Amino acid sequence: MVIVKPLIGIIVGNGIDLSEIARQFLVVRKAGGIPAAFDTSGDPLDIANVVDGIVLMDGPDVHPYFYGEDPSPHLGNVDYSRDKFEIELFKNALKTEVPVLGISRGMHIMNVATGGNLYQDLAKEIPKAIKHDWDIGNTSPFQRLHSIRMKTSTHLYESLKDSLSVSSTNEVFLQVNSFHHQGIKRVGEGFKPVAFSIDGIPEAIEMDEGFYIGVQWRPEYLDEMNGLYKAFIEAARESQRRRINRENIELEEPKS
Repeated sequence: MVIVKPLIGIIVGNGIDLSEIARQFLVVRKAGGIPAAFDTSGDPLDIANVVDGIVLMDGPDVHPYFYGEDPSPHLGNVDYSRDKFEIELFKNALKTEVPVLGISRGMHIMNVATGGNLYQDLAKEIPKAIKHDWDIGNTSPFQRLHSIRMKTSTHLYESLKDSLSVSSTNEVFLQVNSFHHQGIKRVGEGFKPVAFSIDGIPEAIEMDEGFYIGVQWRPEYLDEMNGLYKAFIEAARESQRRRINRENIELEEPKS
């Protein structure tokens, strides 16, 4: 079996900042993967069948149509076609056991794809919410802007514990960046919340089986999050092995 570096599909939408794509490429390469950008014009199943891992990046708000609500006056810009594409892509990734890392909006897509819903605007719907919606154009994404508490009995913590200078038996506190105004309200089926901001908003979700982790912050800008990417790439290597084994079995099967 010939094993090469795993291919990581990075999904990009219209108008996405090229510097953000470049940053994502940088951290994926550093962790041992081969990044490749995919737009949302093709068939989501084709992507799920060819890549070893998927990164769902940040971007515009998720249209509330996909979780059965009408738009709030405080909803931001949306991209309906990208929402539809990424939701189908995530569902296909689950079926094909392809690992997925969801970042900010990407976490929201994962949650909505599994039947969860969102706060359309945290400041309007949560009276005691802290400030989550910093402007990435005016605030450096390398800054730590608010605290979160993370459960230690989780895949997320296991991926990060070697790079964090904190330890605890139940949960740890750390600082993250923050560039969102939406948040998870009801968690999707199969997911569980594993990190929270001080106002109780889920800051990370994960599944028990496989690598399906979503984080609200932007880990590509925080050095202490390198372990998350390394764990993701390792899961993608396992995904690659499974795919190669399936392809070999199909080649060996006699034709009728």
